[in-house]
Amino acid sequence: MNFKNIFLGIFGIAIFAGLTSCKKEFDRLSTNPNYPDPSKADADLYLNQVQLSFNNFFASTPSNLVNAHYSASDFGAQLTRQLNWTGPFYRNGYTPPSFDDEWIYAYASDPVYAINSGVINNGLALVPLAQQSKKYVHSGIARVLMAYTLGTLVDDFGDVPFSQAALGTASTSPKVDPGATAYASVQTLLDSAIADFAKPSASGPANDLFYPGGSSKDNYHSAYWTTLAKTLKLKYYMQARLVDNTVASKVQALLTEDDLINDPSQDFVFNYGINLTSPDSRHPHYGLDYVSSGGVGEYLSNYFMWMVASQKYGGVVNLTGDPRLRYYFYRQVKNYSWANSQTCPCFVNSQFGGSNFPAWYPSVPDQTPYCVIGRGYYGRDHGDNSGAPPDGSFRTAWGVYPAGGQFDADQFTTVNLGIGGAGAGINPIWLSSFTSFLEAEAALTLGVTIPQTDPRTALTNGVTTSINKVMAFPSTIGVTPSSSVVPSGSQVASYISLVQSNYDTATTNDSRLNIIMTEYYLALWGNGVEAYNNFRRTGKPNNMQPAVAVPDPGHFMRSFFYPSVFVNRNSNAPAQKNPGNAVDKVFWDNNPDDFIK
Repeated sequence: MNFKNIFLGIFGIAIFAGLTSCKKEFDRLSTNPNYPDPSKADADLYLNQVQLSFNNFFASTPSNLVNAHYSASDFGAQLTRQLNWTGPFYRNGYTPPSFDDEWIYAYASDPVYAINSGVINNGLALVPLAQQSKKYVHSGIARVLMAYTLGTLVDDFGDVPFSQAALGTASTSPKVDPGATAYASVQTLLDSAIADFAKPSASGPANDLFYPGGSSKDNYHSAYWTTLAKTLKLKYYMQARLVDNTVASKVQALLTEDDLINDPSQDFVFNYGINLTSPDSRHPHYGLDYVSSGGVGEYLSNYFMWMVASQKYGGVVNLTGDPRLRYYFYRQVKNYSWANSQTCPCFVNSQFGGSNFPAWYPSVPDQTPYCVIGRGYYGRDHGDNSGAPPDGSFRTAWGVYPAGGQFDADQFTTVNLGIGGAGAGINPIWLSSFTSFLEAEAALTLGVTIPQTDPRTALTNGVTTSINKVMAFPSTIGVTPSSSVVPSGSQVASYISLVQSNYDTATTNDSRLNIIMTEYYLALWGNGVEAYNNFRRTGKPNNMQPAVAVPDPGHFMRSFFYPSVFVNRNSNAPAQKNPGNAVDKVFWDNNPDDFIK
Protein backbone atom coordinates (compact mmCIF):
# COMPACT_ATOMS: atom_id res chain seq x y z
CA MET A 1 0.00 0.00 0.00
CA ASN A 2 1.34 3.40 -0.90
CA PHE A 3 2.20 5.91 1.77
CA LYS A 4 -0.22 8.40 0.19
CA ASN A 5 -3.16 6.22 1.15
CA ILE A 6 -2.32 6.03 4.82
CA PHE A 7 -4.47 7.79 7.37
CA LEU A 8 -2.22 8.50 10.28
CA GLY A 9 -3.77 7.51 13.54
CA ILE A 10 -1.37 8.62 16.16
CA PHE A 11 -1.61 6.98 19.50
CA GLY A 12 1.18 6.18 21.88
CA ILE A 13 2.79 6.78 25.18
CA ALA A 14 5.57 9.24 25.81
CA ILE A 15 8.35 6.81 26.62
CA PHE A 16 11.72 8.04 25.51
CA ALA A 17 14.77 5.73 25.48
CA GLY A 18 17.50 8.03 26.62
CA LEU A 19 15.35 11.20 26.53
CA THR A 20 14.27 12.50 29.91
CA SER A 21 11.89 15.32 30.58
CA CYS A 22 10.61 17.14 33.57
CA LYS A 23 7.73 15.59 35.53
CA LYS A 24 5.45 18.50 34.74
CA GLU A 25 5.80 17.93 31.01
CA PHE A 26 5.29 14.19 31.43
CA ASP A 27 2.13 14.75 33.45
CA ARG A 28 0.80 17.09 30.79
CA LEU A 29 1.39 14.54 28.06
CA SER A 30 -0.05 11.70 30.10
CA THR A 31 -3.41 13.47 30.28
CA ASN A 32 -3.36 15.07 26.85
CA PRO A 33 -6.45 13.91 24.88
CA ASN A 34 -4.26 13.72 21.79
CA TYR A 35 -2.18 11.02 23.53
CA PRO A 36 -4.69 8.62 25.09
CA ASP A 37 -3.79 5.83 27.46
CA PRO A 38 -2.56 2.75 25.55
CA SER A 39 -5.44 0.67 26.91
CA LYS A 40 -7.82 2.92 24.98
CA ALA A 41 -5.81 2.88 21.76
CA ASP A 42 -6.63 1.00 18.57
CA ALA A 43 -4.24 -1.78 17.53
CA ASP A 44 -4.55 -0.94 13.82
CA LEU A 45 -3.67 2.70 14.36
CA TYR A 46 -0.81 1.74 16.63
CA LEU A 47 0.47 -0.65 13.97
CA ASN A 48 0.27 2.06 11.30
CA GLN A 49 2.54 4.25 13.39
CA VAL A 50 5.00 1.44 14.13
CA GLN A 51 5.28 0.62 10.43
CA LEU A 52 5.73 4.24 9.36
CA SER A 53 8.33 4.86 12.06
CA PHE A 54 10.15 1.73 10.98
CA ASN A 55 10.41 2.97 7.40
CA ASN A 56 11.70 6.32 8.63
CA PHE A 57 14.23 4.52 10.80
CA PHE A 58 15.44 2.57 7.77
CA ALA A 59 15.75 5.53 5.39
CA SER A 60 14.59 8.96 6.42
CA THR A 61 15.38 11.88 4.17
CA PRO A 62 12.97 14.81 3.74
CA SER A 63 12.58 15.98 0.19
CA ASN A 64 14.69 19.11 0.48
CA LEU A 65 18.26 19.82 1.45
CA VAL A 66 17.37 22.45 4.06
CA ASN A 67 15.64 19.90 6.30
CA ALA A 68 17.59 16.86 5.15
CA HIS A 69 18.32 14.28 7.78
CA TYR A 70 19.46 10.73 7.34
CA SER A 71 18.92 7.36 8.89
CA ALA A 72 20.36 3.84 8.93
CA SER A 73 20.42 3.08 5.20
CA ASP A 74 21.77 6.48 4.23
CA PHE A 75 24.72 6.35 6.63
CA GLY A 76 25.65 2.86 5.48
CA ALA A 77 25.40 3.88 1.83
CA GLN A 78 27.65 6.88 2.40
CA LEU A 79 30.38 4.93 4.16
CA THR A 80 30.33 2.12 1.60
CA ARG A 81 30.62 4.47 -1.37
CA GLN A 82 27.09 4.12 -2.72
CA LEU A 83 26.36 7.75 -1.83
CA ASN A 84 28.78 10.61 -1.30
CA TRP A 85 30.53 10.88 2.07
CA THR A 86 32.32 14.19 2.55
CA GLY A 87 34.74 13.36 5.35
CA PRO A 88 37.56 14.01 5.00
CA PHE A 89 38.50 12.25 8.28
CA TYR A 90 36.46 9.40 9.67
CA ARG A 91 36.74 10.83 13.15
CA ASN A 92 34.90 14.01 12.15
CA GLY A 93 32.95 13.01 9.06
CA TYR A 94 29.89 12.91 11.31
CA THR A 95 29.04 14.36 14.71
CA PRO A 96 26.85 12.87 17.46
CA PRO A 97 23.80 14.95 16.41
CA SER A 98 24.08 13.37 12.94
CA PHE A 99 22.58 10.20 14.38
CA ASP A 100 19.82 11.76 16.49
CA ASP A 101 17.05 11.07 13.99
CA GLU A 102 17.89 7.38 13.61
CA TRP A 103 17.80 7.06 17.40
CA ILE A 104 14.59 9.05 17.72
CA TYR A 105 12.71 6.99 15.13
CA ALA A 106 13.81 3.86 16.98
CA TYR A 107 12.91 5.00 20.47
CA ALA A 108 11.23 8.34 20.88
CA SER A 109 9.34 11.16 19.19
CA ASP A 110 9.12 12.23 15.58
CA PRO A 111 11.36 15.30 15.05
CA VAL A 112 9.34 16.59 12.10
CA TYR A 113 5.74 16.13 13.22
CA ALA A 114 6.40 16.24 16.98
CA ILE A 115 4.51 13.01 17.55
CA ASN A 116 5.28 9.91 19.54
CA SER A 117 6.52 7.47 16.92
CA GLY A 118 9.40 5.28 18.08
CA VAL A 119 9.37 1.74 16.71
CA ILE A 120 10.50 0.10 19.94
CA ASN A 121 8.45 2.04 22.49
CA ASN A 122 5.28 1.92 20.42
CA GLY A 123 5.93 -1.70 19.50
CA LEU A 124 6.31 -2.70 23.14
CA ALA A 125 3.08 -0.89 23.95
CA LEU A 126 1.25 -2.50 21.01
CA VAL A 127 2.17 -6.13 21.79
CA PRO A 128 0.11 -6.55 25.02
CA LEU A 129 -2.76 -4.57 23.53
CA ALA A 130 -2.83 -6.85 20.47
CA GLN A 131 -2.39 -9.99 22.56
CA GLN A 132 -5.32 -9.05 24.76
CA SER A 133 -7.61 -8.71 21.73
CA LYS A 134 -6.15 -11.83 20.08
CA LYS A 135 -4.80 -9.80 17.17
CA TYR A 136 -1.72 -11.94 16.94
CA VAL A 137 -0.68 -10.78 13.48
CA HIS A 138 -0.46 -7.23 14.83
CA SER A 139 1.78 -8.28 17.71
CA GLY A 140 3.85 -10.50 15.41
CA ILE A 141 4.49 -7.67 12.96
CA ALA A 142 5.44 -5.34 15.81
CA ARG A 143 7.93 -7.90 17.08
CA VAL A 144 9.51 -8.38 13.64
CA LEU A 145 9.93 -4.63 13.15
CA MET A 146 11.31 -4.20 16.65
CA ALA A 147 13.77 -7.05 16.00
CA TYR A 148 15.09 -5.45 12.82
CA THR A 149 15.31 -2.05 14.52
CA LEU A 150 17.12 -3.39 17.57
CA GLY A 151 19.51 -5.46 15.47
CA THR A 152 20.35 -2.48 13.29
CA LEU A 153 20.92 -0.28 16.34
CA VAL A 154 23.44 -2.84 17.60
CA ASP A 155 25.07 -3.00 14.16
CA ASP A 156 25.40 0.79 14.07
CA PHE A 157 26.12 1.74 17.69
CA GLY A 158 27.08 -1.39 19.64
CA ASP A 159 25.59 -1.58 23.15
CA VAL A 160 22.09 -0.03 23.18
CA PRO A 161 19.05 0.06 25.49
CA PHE A 162 16.36 -2.56 25.16
CA SER A 163 15.51 -4.37 28.40
CA GLN A 164 14.95 -0.99 30.09
CA ALA A 165 13.95 0.94 26.97
CA ALA A 166 10.25 1.34 27.69
CA LEU A 167 9.83 1.36 31.45
CA GLY A 168 8.55 4.94 31.55
CA THR A 169 8.98 6.69 34.90
CA ALA A 170 10.49 3.49 36.32
CA SER A 171 13.55 4.04 34.17
CA THR A 172 13.91 7.43 32.53
CA SER A 173 17.62 6.78 31.97
CA PRO A 174 17.71 3.22 30.65
CA LYS A 175 20.97 1.32 30.76
CA VAL A 176 22.36 -0.29 27.65
CA ASP A 177 22.33 -4.02 26.99
CA PRO A 178 25.60 -5.51 25.69
CA GLY A 179 25.47 -5.97 21.94
CA ALA A 180 25.50 -9.78 22.14
CA THR A 181 22.67 -9.70 24.69
CA ALA A 182 20.63 -7.39 22.47
CA TYR A 183 21.25 -9.73 19.52
CA ALA A 184 19.87 -12.59 21.59
CA SER A 185 16.79 -10.44 22.21
CA VAL A 186 16.48 -9.99 18.44
CA GLN A 187 16.26 -13.75 17.98
CA THR A 188 13.77 -14.03 20.86
CA LEU A 189 11.57 -11.35 19.28
CA LEU A 190 11.64 -13.18 15.96
CA ASP A 191 10.81 -16.52 17.59
CA SER A 192 7.91 -14.89 19.45
CA ALA A 193 6.68 -13.34 16.21
CA ILE A 194 6.75 -16.71 14.45
CA ALA A 195 4.72 -18.18 17.33
CA ASP A 196 2.23 -15.31 17.05
CA PHE A 197 1.78 -15.88 13.32
CA ALA A 198 0.96 -19.53 13.97
CA LYS A 199 -2.00 -18.63 16.21
CA PRO A 200 -5.54 -18.06 14.92
CA SER A 201 -5.94 -14.29 14.92
CA ALA A 202 -9.12 -12.32 15.49
CA SER A 203 -8.31 -10.30 12.38
CA GLY A 204 -5.51 -9.19 10.15
CA PRO A 205 -4.26 -5.61 10.05
CA ALA A 206 -6.50 -3.02 8.43
CA ASN A 207 -3.41 -1.57 6.79
CA ASP A 208 -0.34 -3.70 6.19
CA LEU A 209 2.12 -1.28 4.61
CA PHE A 210 4.52 -4.01 3.49
CA TYR A 211 2.58 -7.14 2.54
CA PRO A 212 -0.87 -7.86 1.05
CA GLY A 213 -3.51 -9.74 3.03
CA GLY A 214 -7.18 -10.63 3.22
CA SER A 215 -9.71 -8.17 4.61
CA SER A 216 -10.91 -10.41 7.43
CA LYS A 217 -8.53 -13.38 7.54
CA ASP A 218 -4.86 -13.19 8.37
CA ASN A 219 -3.45 -16.18 6.50
CA TYR A 220 -1.68 -14.16 3.82
CA HIS A 221 -0.22 -11.76 6.34
CA SER A 222 0.98 -14.64 8.49
CA ALA A 223 2.66 -16.49 5.64
CA TYR A 224 4.59 -13.46 4.39
CA TRP A 225 5.64 -12.24 7.81
CA THR A 226 6.61 -15.71 9.02
CA THR A 227 8.93 -16.13 6.05
CA LEU A 228 10.40 -12.68 6.67
CA ALA A 229 10.99 -13.48 10.35
CA LYS A 230 12.87 -16.67 9.46
CA THR A 231 14.91 -14.81 6.85
CA LEU A 232 15.87 -12.19 9.41
CA LYS A 233 16.96 -14.95 11.77
CA LEU A 234 19.32 -16.10 9.01
CA LYS A 235 20.55 -12.53 8.50
CA TYR A 236 21.43 -12.02 12.17
CA TYR A 237 23.00 -15.45 12.57
CA MET A 238 25.22 -14.74 9.58
CA GLN A 239 26.05 -11.31 10.93
CA ALA A 240 27.42 -12.91 14.10
CA ARG A 241 29.22 -15.80 12.40
CA LEU A 242 32.70 -14.41 13.13
CA VAL A 243 32.23 -14.57 16.90
CA ASP A 244 29.66 -17.33 17.41
CA ASN A 245 30.77 -20.86 16.61
CA THR A 246 27.24 -22.19 17.08
CA VAL A 247 25.64 -20.40 14.15
CA ALA A 248 26.50 -23.00 11.48
CA SER A 249 23.99 -25.51 12.79
CA LYS A 250 21.35 -22.81 13.22
CA VAL A 251 21.93 -21.56 9.70
CA GLN A 252 21.79 -25.11 8.38
CA ALA A 253 18.44 -25.68 10.10
CA LEU A 254 16.96 -22.58 8.46
CA LEU A 255 18.34 -23.54 5.06
CA THR A 256 17.01 -27.08 5.38
CA GLU A 257 13.56 -25.86 6.40
CA ASP A 258 13.71 -23.62 3.31
CA ASP A 259 11.03 -21.12 4.38
CA LEU A 260 13.04 -18.05 3.39
CA ILE A 261 12.46 -15.11 1.08
CA ASN A 262 13.51 -16.76 -2.16
CA ASP A 263 10.80 -15.40 -4.46
CA PRO A 264 10.34 -11.75 -5.53
CA SER A 265 6.68 -11.93 -4.51
CA GLN A 266 7.93 -12.17 -0.90
CA ASP A 267 10.24 -9.15 -1.08
CA PHE A 268 10.12 -6.90 1.97
CA VAL A 269 9.84 -3.36 0.58
CA PHE A 270 8.16 -0.08 1.43
CA ASN A 271 6.25 1.53 -1.43
CA TYR A 272 6.21 5.29 -1.90
CA GLY A 273 3.57 7.32 -3.73
CA ILE A 274 3.61 10.39 -5.96
CA ASN A 275 1.85 12.89 -3.72
CA LEU A 276 3.81 16.14 -3.58
CA THR A 277 2.44 17.71 -0.39
CA SER A 278 0.33 16.97 2.70
CA PRO A 279 2.13 14.63 2.95
CA ASP A 280 4.98 14.38 0.49
CA SER A 281 4.75 10.63 -0.16
CA ARG A 282 7.52 10.40 -2.80
CA HIS A 283 10.74 8.47 -2.45
CA PRO A 284 13.04 10.79 -0.45
CA HIS A 285 15.89 10.72 -2.96
CA TYR A 286 13.51 11.55 -5.78
CA GLY A 287 12.51 14.61 -3.79
CA LEU A 288 16.14 15.62 -3.42
CA ASP A 289 17.06 15.07 -7.06
CA TYR A 290 13.98 16.03 -9.07
CA VAL A 291 13.01 19.62 -8.31
CA SER A 292 11.12 22.31 -10.17
CA SER A 293 14.19 24.52 -10.49
CA GLY A 294 16.16 21.73 -12.16
CA GLY A 295 19.51 20.46 -11.00
CA VAL A 296 20.22 17.43 -8.83
CA GLY A 297 20.46 18.20 -5.13
CA GLU A 298 22.87 15.48 -3.99
CA TYR A 299 25.91 13.58 -5.19
CA LEU A 300 25.98 9.90 -5.99
CA SER A 301 29.23 8.06 -5.46
CA ASN A 302 31.63 7.86 -8.37
CA TYR A 303 32.87 4.52 -7.08
CA PHE A 304 29.45 2.84 -7.10
CA MET A 305 28.62 4.13 -10.57
CA TRP A 306 32.04 2.96 -11.75
CA MET A 307 31.45 -0.48 -10.28
CA VAL A 308 28.18 -0.84 -12.18
CA ALA A 309 29.26 0.81 -15.42
CA SER A 310 32.98 0.18 -15.80
CA GLN A 311 34.75 -2.10 -13.36
CA LYS A 312 34.23 -5.33 -15.29
CA TYR A 313 35.18 -3.64 -18.57
CA GLY A 314 38.67 -2.33 -17.94
CA GLY A 315 37.44 0.92 -16.38
CA VAL A 316 35.66 1.98 -19.57
CA VAL A 317 31.92 2.68 -19.38
CA ASN A 318 29.98 -0.07 -21.12
CA LEU A 319 26.38 0.97 -21.68
CA THR A 320 25.47 -2.57 -22.72
CA GLY A 321 27.23 -4.27 -19.81
CA ASP A 322 25.37 -4.49 -16.51
CA PRO A 323 21.65 -4.47 -17.46
CA ARG A 324 20.77 -2.43 -14.36
CA LEU A 325 22.87 0.60 -15.34
CA ARG A 326 20.18 2.68 -17.08
CA TYR A 327 17.67 1.85 -14.32
CA TYR A 328 19.95 2.80 -11.42
CA PHE A 329 21.25 6.16 -12.69
CA TYR A 330 20.00 9.01 -14.86
CA ARG A 331 22.56 11.19 -16.68
CA GLN A 332 21.75 14.82 -17.37
CA VAL A 333 24.70 15.22 -19.76
CA LYS A 334 26.33 13.19 -22.52
CA ASN A 335 29.97 14.18 -21.96
CA TYR A 336 32.14 16.66 -20.07
CA SER A 337 32.17 19.62 -22.40
CA TRP A 338 30.70 21.63 -19.52
CA ALA A 339 33.60 20.89 -17.16
CA ASN A 340 35.91 23.78 -16.27
CA SER A 341 37.71 25.14 -13.21
CA GLN A 342 34.45 26.57 -11.85
CA THR A 343 31.95 23.80 -12.59
CA CYS A 344 34.26 20.85 -11.96
CA PRO A 345 37.57 21.80 -10.31
CA CYS A 346 38.81 18.19 -10.09
CA PHE A 347 38.35 17.51 -13.82
CA VAL A 348 41.84 18.61 -14.84
CA ASN A 349 43.24 15.87 -12.60
CA SER A 350 40.93 13.14 -13.90
CA GLN A 351 41.80 10.54 -16.51
CA PHE A 352 39.87 12.68 -19.00
CA GLY A 353 41.70 15.88 -18.16
CA GLY A 354 45.30 14.81 -17.57
CA SER A 355 45.38 12.02 -14.99
CA ASN A 356 47.30 14.09 -12.45
CA PHE A 357 45.97 12.17 -9.49
CA PRO A 358 47.06 12.82 -5.90
CA ALA A 359 50.32 11.03 -5.15
CA TRP A 360 48.68 8.59 -2.72
CA TYR A 361 45.78 7.80 -5.05
CA PRO A 362 45.71 4.51 -7.06
CA SER A 363 45.83 4.75 -10.82
CA VAL A 364 42.70 4.85 -12.95
CA PRO A 365 41.16 2.69 -14.33
CA ASP A 366 43.17 -0.14 -12.77
CA GLN A 367 41.72 0.45 -9.33
CA THR A 368 39.02 3.05 -8.88
CA PRO A 369 37.76 6.25 -10.56
CA TYR A 370 38.57 9.85 -9.86
CA CYS A 371 36.28 12.87 -10.38
CA VAL A 372 34.31 11.56 -13.38
CA ILE A 373 33.47 8.11 -14.74
CA GLY A 374 33.01 8.60 -18.47
CA ARG A 375 30.04 8.95 -20.85
CA GLY A 376 28.53 11.76 -18.74
CA TYR A 377 28.41 9.92 -15.39
CA TYR A 378 29.35 12.35 -12.66
CA GLY A 379 29.16 12.14 -8.89
CA ARG A 380 31.71 12.63 -6.13
CA ASP A 381 34.67 10.76 -4.76
CA HIS A 382 34.80 9.25 -1.29
CA GLY A 383 35.88 11.82 1.29
CA ASP A 384 35.78 14.82 -1.04
CA ASN A 385 34.92 17.65 1.34
CA SER A 386 35.43 20.52 -1.07
CA GLY A 387 32.65 23.03 -1.56
CA ALA A 388 29.93 22.32 -4.09
CA PRO A 389 30.51 24.12 -7.40
CA PRO A 390 27.61 25.14 -9.68
CA ASP A 391 27.23 21.63 -11.06
CA GLY A 392 23.62 20.71 -10.20
CA SER A 393 22.67 20.48 -13.86
CA PHE A 394 25.46 17.99 -14.55
CA ARG A 395 25.28 15.58 -11.61
CA THR A 396 23.98 12.08 -12.19
CA ALA A 397 20.64 11.47 -10.45
CA TRP A 398 18.92 8.46 -8.96
CA GLY A 399 17.15 6.58 -11.75
CA VAL A 400 13.83 4.82 -12.05
CA TYR A 401 14.94 2.05 -9.67
CA PRO A 402 14.48 2.22 -6.74
CA ALA A 403 13.68 5.96 -6.38
CA GLY A 404 10.94 6.22 -9.03
CA GLY A 405 13.05 8.60 -11.10
CA GLN A 406 13.82 8.78 -14.81
CA PHE A 407 14.93 5.84 -16.93
CA ASP A 408 18.13 6.76 -18.80
CA ALA A 409 17.38 6.50 -22.51
CA ASP A 410 20.08 8.98 -23.55
CA GLN A 411 17.72 11.94 -23.11
CA PHE A 412 20.50 14.11 -21.64
CA THR A 413 18.00 16.63 -20.31
CA THR A 414 17.98 18.39 -16.94
CA VAL A 415 15.88 16.75 -14.26
CA ASN A 416 12.58 18.34 -13.38
CA LEU A 417 9.73 17.90 -10.98
CA GLY A 418 7.41 15.02 -11.83
CA ILE A 419 9.40 13.32 -14.59
CA GLY A 420 9.98 9.58 -14.70
CA GLY A 421 8.06 7.67 -12.05
CA ALA A 422 7.28 10.88 -10.11
CA GLY A 423 8.84 9.40 -6.98
CA ALA A 424 6.83 6.17 -6.75
CA GLY A 425 9.88 4.23 -5.64
CA ILE A 426 10.60 1.62 -3.01
CA ASN A 427 12.88 0.98 -0.07
CA PRO A 428 14.38 -2.48 -0.79
CA ILE A 429 14.71 -3.60 2.83
CA TRP A 430 15.10 -7.30 2.06
CA LEU A 431 14.87 -8.84 -1.40
CA SER A 432 14.96 -12.46 -2.53
CA SER A 433 18.25 -11.76 -4.28
CA PHE A 434 19.77 -10.84 -0.91
CA THR A 435 18.84 -14.27 0.43
CA SER A 436 20.61 -15.98 -2.47
CA PHE A 437 23.82 -14.04 -1.88
CA LEU A 438 23.65 -14.75 1.85
CA GLU A 439 23.14 -18.45 1.16
CA ALA A 440 26.20 -18.42 -1.11
CA GLU A 441 28.25 -16.76 1.64
CA ALA A 442 27.01 -19.27 4.20
CA ALA A 443 27.91 -22.26 2.05
CA LEU A 444 31.36 -20.86 1.30
CA THR A 445 32.31 -19.72 4.80
CA LEU A 446 30.41 -22.08 7.12
CA GLY A 447 30.40 -25.21 5.01
CA VAL A 448 26.62 -25.58 5.24
CA THR A 449 24.56 -27.22 2.51
CA ILE A 450 22.10 -25.18 0.47
CA PRO A 451 19.12 -27.35 -0.54
CA GLN A 452 19.38 -28.35 -4.21
CA THR A 453 22.11 -25.85 -5.03
CA ASP A 454 25.69 -24.70 -4.37
CA PRO A 455 27.49 -21.33 -3.90
CA ARG A 456 27.93 -20.76 -7.65
CA THR A 457 24.26 -21.45 -8.37
CA ALA A 458 23.15 -19.31 -5.45
CA LEU A 459 25.34 -16.50 -6.81
CA THR A 460 23.76 -16.93 -10.24
CA ASN A 461 20.28 -16.91 -8.72
CA GLY A 462 21.05 -13.70 -6.83
CA VAL A 463 22.32 -11.87 -9.91
CA THR A 464 19.48 -13.11 -12.10
CA THR A 465 16.78 -12.24 -9.57
CA SER A 466 18.24 -8.79 -9.01
CA ILE A 467 18.36 -7.98 -12.72
CA ASN A 468 14.84 -9.28 -13.29
CA LYS A 469 13.43 -7.21 -10.43
CA VAL A 470 15.14 -4.02 -11.56
CA MET A 471 14.08 -4.44 -15.18
CA ALA A 472 10.48 -5.27 -14.25
CA PHE A 473 10.16 -2.39 -11.79
CA PRO A 474 9.28 0.50 -14.18
CA SER A 475 6.10 -1.17 -15.37
CA THR A 476 4.86 -1.46 -11.78
CA ILE A 477 4.84 2.35 -11.47
CA GLY A 478 3.62 3.22 -14.96
CA VAL A 479 6.97 3.93 -16.62
CA THR A 480 7.72 2.49 -20.06
CA PRO A 481 11.45 2.57 -20.87
CA SER A 482 12.51 3.24 -24.45
CA SER A 483 12.64 -0.10 -26.23
CA SER A 484 15.73 0.95 -28.17
CA VAL A 485 17.94 0.84 -25.07
CA VAL A 486 16.14 -1.71 -22.88
CA PRO A 487 18.66 -4.50 -22.24
CA SER A 488 18.12 -7.51 -24.46
CA GLY A 489 17.97 -11.08 -23.33
CA SER A 490 21.42 -11.65 -24.76
CA GLN A 491 22.81 -8.70 -22.78
CA VAL A 492 21.39 -10.15 -19.58
CA ALA A 493 22.77 -13.59 -20.40
CA SER A 494 26.17 -12.12 -21.25
CA TYR A 495 26.42 -10.34 -17.91
CA ILE A 496 25.44 -13.43 -15.95
CA SER A 497 27.93 -15.49 -17.94
CA LEU A 498 30.68 -12.96 -17.13
CA VAL A 499 29.97 -13.23 -13.41
CA GLN A 500 30.00 -17.02 -13.60
CA SER A 501 33.27 -16.97 -15.53
CA ASN A 502 34.87 -14.71 -12.93
CA TYR A 503 33.74 -17.09 -10.21
CA ASP A 504 35.01 -20.13 -12.07
CA THR A 505 38.47 -18.64 -12.57
CA ALA A 506 38.83 -17.64 -8.91
CA THR A 507 41.38 -19.90 -7.23
CA THR A 508 40.64 -19.34 -3.52
CA ASN A 509 37.54 -19.15 -1.37
CA ASP A 510 38.50 -15.59 -0.45
CA SER A 511 38.47 -14.51 -4.09
CA ARG A 512 35.21 -16.41 -4.65
CA LEU A 513 33.72 -14.63 -1.63
CA ASN A 514 34.82 -11.32 -3.10
CA ILE A 515 32.85 -12.05 -6.26
CA ILE A 516 29.76 -13.06 -4.27
CA MET A 517 29.87 -10.01 -2.02
CA THR A 518 30.64 -7.67 -4.94
CA GLU A 519 27.53 -8.83 -6.77
CA TYR A 520 25.58 -8.57 -3.51
CA TYR A 521 26.87 -5.00 -3.16
CA LEU A 522 25.74 -4.11 -6.69
CA ALA A 523 22.27 -5.55 -6.04
CA LEU A 524 21.95 -3.47 -2.84
CA TRP A 525 21.30 -0.13 -4.55
CA GLY A 526 18.91 1.63 -2.16
CA ASN A 527 19.96 -0.41 0.89
CA GLY A 528 23.01 0.85 2.74
CA VAL A 529 22.23 -1.16 5.88
CA GLU A 530 23.37 -4.45 4.38
CA ALA A 531 26.22 -2.83 2.44
CA TYR A 532 27.72 -1.45 5.68
CA ASN A 533 27.26 -4.72 7.55
CA ASN A 534 28.69 -6.82 4.72
CA PHE A 535 31.73 -4.58 4.30
CA ARG A 536 32.67 -4.78 7.97
CA ARG A 537 31.99 -8.51 8.13
CA THR A 538 33.76 -9.61 4.94
CA GLY A 539 35.89 -6.67 3.73
CA LYS A 540 34.25 -7.02 0.31
CA PRO A 541 34.26 -5.59 -2.30
CA ASN A 542 38.02 -5.52 -1.79
CA ASN A 543 38.72 -2.59 -4.11
CA MET A 544 36.82 0.19 -2.35
CA GLN A 545 37.80 3.70 -3.41
CA PRO A 546 40.05 5.41 -0.84
CA ALA A 547 39.24 8.80 0.59
CA VAL A 548 40.62 11.37 -1.82
CA ALA A 549 41.05 14.58 0.17
CA VAL A 550 43.81 13.50 2.55
CA PRO A 551 46.50 10.81 2.44
CA ASP A 552 45.38 9.30 5.76
CA PRO A 553 41.69 9.71 6.71
CA GLY A 554 42.17 7.60 9.84
CA HIS A 555 40.53 4.33 10.78
CA PHE A 556 37.29 3.44 8.98
CA MET A 557 34.16 3.97 11.09
CA ARG A 558 33.47 0.49 12.45
CA SER A 559 30.55 1.92 14.45
CA PHE A 560 28.86 5.29 14.87
CA PHE A 561 28.97 7.95 17.55
CA TYR A 562 26.26 7.56 20.14
CA PRO A 563 23.58 10.16 19.26
CA SER A 564 23.64 13.37 21.23
CA VAL A 565 20.02 12.88 22.36
CA PHE A 566 21.22 9.74 24.13
CA VAL A 567 24.53 10.71 25.71
CA ASN A 568 23.44 14.24 26.67
CA ARG A 569 20.15 13.26 28.31
CA ASN A 570 20.74 9.84 29.79
CA SER A 571 22.78 9.63 32.97
CA ASN A 572 23.39 5.92 32.33
CA ALA A 573 24.67 6.34 28.77
CA PRO A 574 28.17 4.98 28.15
CA ALA A 575 31.02 7.38 27.45
CA GLN A 576 30.94 8.82 23.97
CA LYS A 577 32.89 6.84 21.42
CA ASN A 578 35.48 8.01 18.93
CA PRO A 579 34.77 6.18 15.66
CA GLY A 580 38.23 7.21 14.48
CA ASN A 581 39.58 4.90 17.16
CA ALA A 582 40.07 1.38 15.83
CA VAL A 583 38.76 -0.27 18.98
CA ASP A 584 35.20 1.03 18.57
CA LYS A 585 33.82 -2.06 16.88
CA VAL A 586 30.47 -3.74 17.48
CA PHE A 587 30.54 -7.12 19.22
CA TRP A 588 30.42 -9.26 16.08
CA ASP A 589 33.28 -7.43 14.33
CA ASN A 590 36.55 -9.12 15.28
CA ASN A 591 38.39 -8.22 12.09
CA PRO A 592 41.78 -6.43 12.34
CA ASP A 593 41.89 -2.68 12.92
CA ASP A 594 42.79 -1.73 9.35
CA PHE A 595 40.84 -4.56 7.76
CA ILE A 596 38.88 -1.97 5.74
CA LYS A 597 39.48 1.68 4.89
